Amino acid sequence: LAPPAGLAGPPSLVVEEVDTGRVLHREFVAAGQTFSLSYVHSSERVPVRGLFVIQPDGSLRVRETAFAGFGPGLPALRPGDAWRYEAGMIVAPGPADPLPELRVRLAPVTRHRLLTPSGVEIDLTGLVPPGGAVRIVIR
Repeated sequence: LAPPAGLAGPPSLVVEEVDTGRVLHREFVAAGQTFSLSYVHSSERVPVRGLFVIQPDGSLRVRETAFAGFGPGLPALRPGDAWRYEAGMIVAPGPADPLPELRVRLAPVTRHRLLTPSGVEIDLTGLVPPGGAVRIVIR
């Protein structure tokens, strides 16, 4: 994982408040490392967890999404789709397309938690005002 042109040093996973750019967390990472984002679905009230892989170019790929029920924004499974049932949750592989960053709008009811590659667990919901958003990006 090479730093962007003109910048030196190892890449970092950066969590920042979208509105202000305030850095809430930063840690060094490497390609292939994973992190997870878990929350309670805002309308269905079921647990959801996404597992993300850091790509060599600094983008993010969704390895899998685990969820305890169906609802808006969750994978719609069709006959023949690859999925498994694990610990009371449906686990489906993520799409192949990488993401340049992950943006998450937070509300107290969703209880968003980030588990970083180094094992640090962060309660994102408590870090920004209700309705605020965070950006998770590799820099």
